[in-house]
Amino acid sequence: MQVSIAKVIRITHTLSILLSVLAALTVPLVYFSAGYKKEAAVLETETRANASLATRMISNNPLLWRYETERLEEFLSHRPPDRTKEVRRIFDEKGVLIAEYDEKLDPPLLKRDFSLFDSGHVVGRLEISRSLRHLFDSTAKLTFAAGLLGFFVYLFMRIVPLHALDEALGTLTELNRTLEQRVNEEVAKGREKDLLLMQQSKFAAMGEMIGNIAHQWRQPLNAVGLIIQDLKSTCLLGSLDKEYLNTSVEKAMTIIRHMSMTIDDFRYFYQPGKERFTFNVGDAVAKALFVINASFSSGGIGIEVDVEDDMSVDGFPNEYAQVLLNLLSNARDVLVERDIQNPRVMIRGFKEGNKAVVTVRDNGGGIDGDIIDKIFEPYYSTKKEGKGTGIGLSMSKMIIEKNMGGELTAANTEDGAEFRIEV
Repeated sequence: MQVSIAKVIRITHTLSILLSVLAALTVPLVYFSAGYKKEAAVLETETRANASLATRMISNNPLLWRYETERLEEFLSHRPPDRTKEVRRIFDEKGVLIAEYDEKLDPPLLKRDFSLFDSGHVVGRLEISRSLRHLFDSTAKLTFAAGLLGFFVYLFMRIVPLHALDEALGTLTELNRTLEQRVNEEVAKGREKDLLLMQQSKFAAMGEMIGNIAHQWRQPLNAVGLIIQDLKSTCLLGSLDKEYLNTSVEKAMTIIRHMSMTIDDFRYFYQPGKERFTFNVGDAVAKALFVINASFSSGGIGIEVDVEDDMSVDGFPNEYAQVLLNLLSNARDVLVERDIQNPRVMIRGFKEGNKAVVTVRDNGGGIDGDIIDKIFEPYYSTKKEGKGTGIGLSMSKMIIEKNMGGELTAANTEDGAEFRIEV
């Protein structure tokens, strides 16, 4: 029995360390990865759009554009007043700086450039840089908060089984009682730190993916807790043997491996595709639902899916799934914000001629007719200030129409809005 008790303590120690490390490291890592990809995607879109405008200017004056420095600098300085600071430069085909708009950024910098054309020939390039200092700062704050969370997870995983053994065997020494007292004191201090954690969380914009991971992990954590409580009951009954112990350990490790795989799935989902190939539309729908399904369940939002099995398109599967996720996230936010009774989202996939069509429809009341023609414009958002960037739908439209040669449209139905993807 003493050997079994020692094994339980070692197992609990291992599990507590593993879960605390997962909580302390994966959350900041995923947050930084998602934040970097978002910054890169926004900057890529902005650079592409401004390069297109600059190309038009060059086409209007192909011979003298290099010498119109003041005009080019004025073009580079035209930006919304509330946007992030940038450094913008225009170079000729030989790499010589022609015009510059410099707002003095703090390193490290994220840069993107795009070629400028005249009659199909490259005559220069536009380069835009942004500072990543804010992302590094917020990740550092989140790392501190996640470290506190990992510490609390470690304490919780250590307290429950040790207290259970104390009640079952009554053989814990004064050292155990002292340890319990010290832990209780730490927990009391932890409550005060919880307030600090809440304040810090306001500065760490964990983003949509972090919320989805939290929904995904809630049930596995409960399952691990039940396994530990079952070990307590087994000790009370005096039936804790090696076989039962090994079975419980394997169950717990299986759950932990699944949680680790969930993180990998989320990270893979947000990695942009590099190669274009034919993929199954149903698989892309399933990927998007995997990411957002838990938050839909938490909000009591029903999902109806009817996608034909043999639908395939040529393009980038991760980017296609990201478009679906953007549409589903917008539908969820509308349904929650408007407090819709019996909220639901319907996803349909079907063939229409030689095109694969997917529709995302909700019963959230629809889009105001005065703005429905503006929702795909960059930086246009119907959400409250600080709640949206206004870039999601414009990027989705670019992915479908520019990258994949399809079409993304929106229309109102009798009880909500419907977005239609044709590729």
